[in-house]
Amino acid sequence: MSASPKSVIISSGDLHNVGDLALLLQCAYGVRRSLGVKDVKVRQWAAPAAEVQTQLGLHAISVLDGKAPLDWARAGRGSLVMIGGGQMVRDNTSLPGLASLAALMGWARLTGGRSAILGCGVDELRSASRRQVWRRIFQGASLVTVRDEGSKTAVEALAGKRAAPVLTADLAFTPSPLHDDLRRVGGEPSIIIAPCADASERRGVGIEPLCRLAIQACDVLGVQHIALLAHDARPGMDAEVCDQIAAALTAARPDVRITITASHTLADYTRLYASAALVLTNRLHAVIFSLIAGRPIVILDDGTPKLRAAAETFSIPLTPVETCALDPTALWRVAADSQPAQALAVQRAKSRALDNFDLLAASLVVRR
Repeated sequence: MSASPKSVIISSGDLHNVGDLALLLQCAYGVRRSLGVKDVKVRQWAAPAAEVQTQLGLHAISVLDGKAPLDWARAGRGSLVMIGGGQMVRDNTSLPGLASLAALMGWARLTGGRSAILGCGVDELRSASRRQVWRRIFQGASLVTVRDEGSKTAVEALAGKRAAPVLTADLAFTPSPLHDDLRRVGGEPSIIIAPCADASERRGVGIEPLCRLAIQACDVLGVQHIALLAHDARPGMDAEVCDQIAAALTAARPDVRITITASHTLADYTRLYASAALVLTNRLHAVIFSLIAGRPIVILDDGTPKLRAAAETFSIPLTPVETCALDPTALWRVAADSQPAQALAVQRAKSRALDNFDLLAASLVVRR
């Protein structure tokens, strides 16, 4: 028989990043459909902005303060505590936050609940202390699924056979209302630039070559709008580099309309992806949103393994982030090609994303 938990607590990435917000909503949607659970909470180490809180309220998701042990001890008793996707396993995570998550998962199991990890991205960790905590988290989980082969290899190296990671797909590929929003075409076509600028991960873009590529794309495709999307609008992140790119583009081509979206509202972004003429990005969830929307993409290769894995899986062209070198013929081919192989790969990813929740339901079966 199946043991449906009384409630689900999802540990998510920072919800000021619209990619992490989308993953949370996808995870909540999936667990409600597969487990029939109504009570869904999200564990956050810092309080989300009011704009994020409003969206959580619309999806009946409450916030659990990761820094309030009495609160999470009450909420975690007998619950399913899970990591709901994203690149959670990495060296720049807060060690106190990570230890708190491990304690919450252990408490849930001790009081009759379970812990699980779904569709996770996993880096190779250099920090010995983080490796130790993550090893305990993986080995205690009833289920571990990962979104790519590199993550599967990393979990096996970190936690051994006991973790038994299963390769599925990123939770963003789960068919849901998010996909309906991304397929709702009707806005003005634009060249989208969605840069990742994260000093803690040593990631960024070359502004001058990226501007040249975007202007070239406007000329080749006959588009008069470049939309800059800051997936993470916090200070020091994507919004600042979007401002710099906008200034450079305006100086080079004052005839092209330049807009910046730097909000915490997911719908502001899905509307633009749905009508994009071309997407230029070094952000994974910008790639995934574009794939779901069926829009052409060029990945700005900053050396990140997860981006290279996506390029290989979905047959997406890469260009070095330092040079952004693509000739007009190549740009036209990317935008005009219907790419049936890519569409087939997306359908496979959607099926594998659903496997996350089927496997989760199966892992909660009680044998008598």
